[in-house]
Amino acid sequence: MNDHLSTLLGRLERGEALVQATILANEGSTPRSAGSRMLLAAGASGGVRILAGSVGGGLVEARVVAAGAQALATGERQVVRFDLTGELAAGADMICGGRLQVFLERLAPADLPLFRHLERSLARGQRCLRLTPLCEGSSVLLAPGHDSLEAPLPEGLAQAARLAGRNIAAPVAFEHAGGPYVLEPWTAASPLLIFGAGHVSRPTARMAALVGFDVTVLDDRAEFANAERFPQARPRVLDSYADCFAGLSSGPETFVVIVTRGHEHDAEVLAQALRTKARYIGMIGSRRKRDAVYARLRDQGFSEADLARVRCPIGLAIGAETPEEIAVSITAELIACRAGLGVGGPA
Repeated sequence: MNDHLSTLLGRLERGEALVQATILANEGSTPRSAGSRMLLAAGASGGVRILAGSVGGGLVEARVVAAGAQALATGERQVVRFDLTGELAAGADMICGGRLQVFLERLAPADLPLFRHLERSLARGQRCLRLTPLCEGSSVLLAPGHDSLEAPLPEGLAQAARLAGRNIAAPVAFEHAGGPYVLEPWTAASPLLIFGAGHVSRPTARMAALVGFDVTVLDDRAEFANAERFPQARPRVLDSYADCFAGLSSGPETFVVIVTRGHEHDAEVLAQALRTKARYIGMIGSRRKRDAVYARLRDQGFSEADLARVRCPIGLAIGAETPEEIAVSITAELIACRAGLGVGGPA
């Protein structure tokens, strides 16, 4: 589950109030981009302290914390604007040179049902939008079709939300009937299937989980695929690699890493992976191994377009040699693909 949401739920369940700071918009060069979140909790002497996340550090974050203390005390929502091109940047010795807007809101135990609903939706892999009036009123959770999951929205507001929320990846602000609203997307962690539970798989699972992937590790050896070796992932023991995708989600948000113990298993898994709509497919191995596996797959009827979906050798070219270094290169490539930086096709 999203670590931010997990922390938020834990505090609300304990009866605490929090402040969530979300970068609503950014332009130019800023330390964090739109969608970055930070949670603030009550601190000593009536102030607040950072509980989780970040909106960029430095003087900007210090001012957000100060504004958060006011939001926690009054419950008023507000948007704080920062200009990093002038006096603020000079005073903080910052070289970013951009502008950003940060949305601050107080969250209380009364908001717990909505966030529990959000948690359940994300656990099902469902993308949601949270619609919040900037002035007064409660947030509403919207389903992928932008229909309310709770009470129906007024038709005009529903239509405005549908238009504002079309294909958004970061929060947006819009107006309806003279009132300002914030629409905030929440998405489930991208599922990552790692086939093979050997020496490369362990650090890869650990690093991928650390950067927000939902990791499942699969192997046909119970002594390798177990919770003791993979505490950050869901280990799964296969009867064999012959039908290794059975019962797994393998849609367009899925990432597949193939690092089994042998060429035969790698080829077997890759053939099945290419029949899915997985967003990313990477296979470990040398170019010589890749050419041999690809020749075998061509004989099975796979096209050049199919094979062009595969990253092999897997990972970014950083001169990695140790399992940990290889894990860094693989995880970096996963991040790049998730960010839409055009990673794909053969290395």
